[in-house]
Parts: sequence; C-alpha cells; structure tokens
Amino acid sequence: MKLSTRVVLSGWLISTVALAQQAATPTPGPTPEANAPVFLDNHRPLNPKKEKNPTTRTVTGQVVDDSGQPLEGALVTLIDGKTKEKFEYFTKKDGRYKFEDLSFSVDYQLRAKWKNLSSDERKLSQYDHTARIVRLLEVTTPEGAPPPTSEAKTEKPKP
Repeated sequence: MKLSTRVVLSGWLISTVALAQQAATPTPGPTPEANAPVFLDNHRPLNPKKEKNPTTRTVTGQVVDDSGQPLEGALVTLIDGKTKEKFEYFTKKDGRYKFEDLSFSVDYQLRAKWKNLSSDERKLSQYDHTARIVRLLEVTTPEGAPPPTSEAKTEKPKP
C-alpha cells in the first residue's frame, strides 16, 4: 500500500476511536434537550378516522293519532319485500318503535294498526341508502266515524 493511503486510513481510524470515546463519556450537568419543552400536539390538524359505511340500516319512528298524540299498544308491522316475512312491534307509552339490522338490498313495507284503525303503508326502498330512517306513522279515523277511545268502557249499574 502506498504511504498516502496508510496515512488516510490511520487518520480515519484515530477519528473514529476518538468519536466513540466521546460518545461513551457522559457530559456533566443537564443537556439542552432535557430542559426543552415537549410538544405533544405539534399544532397540526388531526386527521379524522374514516368511518366505515354501515352494512345494515335501522328504521325508527312513532305512531300517533290525528291530533299528534302518541299511541300506546299500536302494532307496527314491517314486511320484507323479498321473503314476505313479517316483523311486529308493539309500541309503549311514547308510541315509538324500532327495527334494526335491515338489509340495504331489500324493499320493506311499514304499517301501524291501533284497535280497528290503521295507518297508510310506508315503503322503504332498497335504493335509499340512508342508514337511519325515521318514519312517523299516523293512524287516522275514517271520515264521519267517531274516534275510538283509549279508556276502558264502564258499564252503568242496572236499576
């Protein structure tokens, strides 16, 4: 090997050993990095997580009478358009109902019945890709007929 190559290699070896020794010996006192403030946010906008598209849909609503009052005990029927399977739900005091896990690829028919009255049929289309559907079902009395009372009838005592 030439003399100039040996000199360069020995210089490189000496500088490498010196750097290794300097890194191995701790410096006295606090380092500038130890007192530096820590920024957790970095003042950058957060990337919102992408929400997955829902795989099923839900239909909720309320059964009301002509005056808008909720009807307790109304029977809400949901009919699957493909299989003609019926799902039924009785409303509570607030008149609300809920059907979950409905397919996006099926048409459904929705109707409410209360005593001898019924609502108009409402349809849920497979082309409507709304995940949470709300339908208000109004049970109306026919023209000229008195509305049924929700209270129990009491008999008059016989004389």
